[in-house]
Amino acid sequence: MNNAKSTGYSSIKVAHGFTLIELIIVIIILGILSVTVMPKFFTSKGFSEYAYRTDVIAKLRLIQTKAMQQTDSDVRFCHRVLVTAKKLGAPEDCDASPNFATQWQDSAARLQINTHDDITFSTNVAGNSFTFDSMGRPSCGSCTITISGVQSVSVKIESEGYIHAL
Repeated sequence: MNNAKSTGYSSIKVAHGFTLIELIIVIIILGILSVTVMPKFFTSKGFSEYAYRTDVIAKLRLIQTKAMQQTDSDVRFCHRVLVTAKKLGAPEDCDASPNFATQWQDSAARLQINTHDDITFSTNVAGNSFTFDSMGRPSCGSCTITISGVQSVSVKIESEGYIHAL
């Protein structure tokens, strides 16, 4: 008596691979992604505005912090912010009509837009200039600085001194 069973071909079929429908769906999804998402990875258009916005916030917070720390009435300390189309920061002179020097000098409290970037600064402040007091509050009340390029992004300085992105 032989209890061994013969093992022949099994009636169970094991599928190896993808069906035609699954392959077509994957190709369609890849096509949609390549048309919509991939161009954003290969260009920097629209991203430099966000980088400048981050820099503007950092420069404003630095000038604001200096104003809160340097509370003496010393004329050497200038806590004014000047905004032009291509520059933002502490000007060389802190009088009634502030301006940047003809020869630009980089500093931690100044920002200049690169020549290859098609971006401009604008503000809702009269005279494009304001100061921070010893409590960190701006003289303009509630100020908004707009960075315009492919997209427009903004930085807002609340009347209490809170600086944030919009």
